[in-house]
Amino acid sequence: MQYRTLGKTGIKISEIGFGCGNNAVLMVRASYEEQVSAVRRALDRGINYFDTAFAYGMGKSEENLGKILSDLGASPVVSTKIRLEPAADLKAATIAAVEAGLKRLQRKSVDLIQLHNRVTAERNPGKRFSATPTDVLGRGGILDGFKQMREQGKARFFGFSGLGDPKALRELIDSGEFHSVQAYYNLLNPSAGQPVPADFSALDYERLIDRAAGKGMGVAVIRVLAAGALTSNPNAGGGSSPEPLSPGSDYAIDLERAEEVKFLIGGNIESLTQAAIRFALMKSEVSTVLVGFSNIGHIDEAVACSGFAGLSGEAMARLRKLWAADFGRISA
Repeated sequence: MQYRTLGKTGIKISEIGFGCGNNAVLMVRASYEEQVSAVRRALDRGINYFDTAFAYGMGKSEENLGKILSDLGASPVVSTKIRLEPAADLKAATIAAVEAGLKRLQRKSVDLIQLHNRVTAERNPGKRFSATPTDVLGRGGILDGFKQMREQGKARFFGFSGLGDPKALRELIDSGEFHSVQAYYNLLNPSAGQPVPADFSALDYERLIDRAAGKGMGVAVIRVLAAGALTSNPNAGGGSSPEPLSPGSDYAIDLERAEEVKFLIGGNIESLTQAAIRFALMKSEVSTVLVGFSNIGHIDEAVACSGFAGLSGEAMARLRKLWAADFGRISA
């Protein structure tokens, strides 16, 4: 396993991170024995970064991860995320959410606490969980709550999920107050780290990864497998969500896009999964690639990508042509 530094924090984390989310279901619905085996395997293979959230199983993922790490006597780098409803006192709501997460994790502190709300220009534009830059950065806001948690020794660093309105996300990045961001970045929508045409049909994140790295922030890639579209068994993936995590990346559309990148399989790249992970790791500004695991075999497949060379120049040239044509939706 290779390790990278999480931005300006100085923390060394594994290139492959253990995503404890809903899509892979392992840390939410698998048996305790299966969960213990998977976490132990990940630790043995060098994974030292675990990412969870209250939203994953309404606290179940945090509870399960906390118990397992306690039972194993393991102390990896742990990140959790809070998701807030609108509140009159956002600072107090933030503190309460962090405290509740620590209790579920059976920890006195976490290395990284992150905001899980979408960041949008206006609060709740048709969605329950959104927060504006003012909600986050304003006096008595979410950031003030994070800072109080740091002052009390309950959180070392702060981050946020890079979902929502690109302009609003830029405002949080440019504030210089955050240490990390989770970036939506994969072969099917690479806009957080690669140029795409102005009329690209998926949301353009406007090179968010590069902007964040320019501020000294660490970057954790999320949805590297496009909710399962970039796997050998996509029908077992995350197509059940009523709406895509990122606009324009509907699961059915991503399945079509995935067919166009299967040329990447070959040589020492055995699957679309490996192609997707190695593509994300090619970007030096990326600190870790979060992968959701359903079983131990998935852990081994992902870990095998660490330390390998990225995609070939020829493969990248073909990908750039696909992106420029929006996977055939734009006439040449």
